[in-house]
Amino acid sequence: MAAGAPYLEPGRIGSLTLRNRLVRASTSETMAAPDGAGTPALANLYGTLAAGGAGLLLTGHIYVERRGQASANQPGLYDDRLVESMVQVTEAVHARGGRIFAEIGHAGSQTMLPEVGPIAPSPTANEMYGLQPREATPEDITDVIAAFGHAARRAREAGFDGVHIHGGNGYLISEFSSPITNVRTDGWGGDAERRGRFVLAVYDSVRRAVGDDYCVTARIGIGDSIPGGLEASESVERVRLLAERGLDAVEVSYGIMKSYLENIRTYVAVGAAQAARNGLVQRLVKPEGPEAYYRHFARAVKEAVDIPVILVGGIRTTQTMADVISSGDADFLAMSRPFIREPDLVNKLAAGRTGTVECVSCNMCLVHDGFDPLRCWRTSPAAVAAHVYTHHIRGRLPRRFRSERD
Repeated sequence: MAAGAPYLEPGRIGSLTLRNRLVRASTSETMAAPDGAGTPALANLYGTLAAGGAGLLLTGHIYVERRGQASANQPGLYDDRLVESMVQVTEAVHARGGRIFAEIGHAGSQTMLPEVGPIAPSPTANEMYGLQPREATPEDITDVIAAFGHAARRAREAGFDGVHIHGGNGYLISEFSSPITNVRTDGWGGDAERRGRFVLAVYDSVRRAVGDDYCVTARIGIGDSIPGGLEASESVERVRLLAERGLDAVEVSYGIMKSYLENIRTYVAVGAAQAARNGLVQRLVKPEGPEAYYRHFARAVKEAVDIPVILVGGIRTTQTMADVISSGDADFLAMSRPFIREPDLVNKLAAGRTGTVECVSCNMCLVHDGFDPLRCWRTSPAAVAAHVYTHHIRGRLPRRFRSERD
């Protein structure tokens, strides 16, 4: 273990002791079958990540019902027949000594697939996706809450070590939580208490389905990035209520956003030398991105609840990793893009490596969500050229990344 590396020490979430404090954050894979079933490619991805040493793996978000699908070839657990296909994923992880939670979610109006018939708490147009959702009826809401519970049960049956409820980044739970996207006047909206009922009901449904001895965690959008949106104080109170109900850990993030680039910021901690080595002309004409950009959310939650807090968002240097854990601002550190570039990153850190990760946060990997299997596109000039051709020359750059120019 590297000297002074608290991020490599064991940590505990619920009943599980994890081998270190480093978490592979939820990342869309585009590797499932068209119907959402698990595949050998998906199992191989997670087996490789487990062998790379991370203490915990979070899957890409798994949709709990058909209307909740966000993109093509996304994993699903909306039907009992899909359980068996996911067993290969959990077995691949456990065979390599890893732990894996299934992140379960519902896209709401934030979907690339308008044909699924998206629903939302209110018929507010989604700025990132350009969709006009249908307002969910009380019956729809009841069905979705039940679907979360059924999906959690299936995750446990498939061998996942826990479930991670996706309650951030503009998806359905975020939409119910925010005053921007929830303007209902019934029992599911109107004031802070009623806007918070949905996430609490989802948690209760999940907990009933899996029992008290199973790990249930959640990603929660603590604040919106839009003026007039959700305030952190409101979300911190919801996390406190979830913790009272038995939530085992919380990961903090944004809620409603205008652009997904607000959540996955570019060129994080990329200095001039690293930019030059990678040919990042764009970075050389603008500042490097800041690290740990949700740290203030983590600190606010830590002051209010006594459950582990997982910090995600722009963690790139071992100095920051050590500082966040040592300060007590968070208990675990989650990273997405660095593990795409270096699946064995944790093994390298355990061998004594320090400094900055190889990932330059160019976001090439993530703009392929829903089109191509997850990979790092900066591995060769040919791969970079293929990215540029498909997403710029052919105009396949998704709307949610419309300001990206990599």
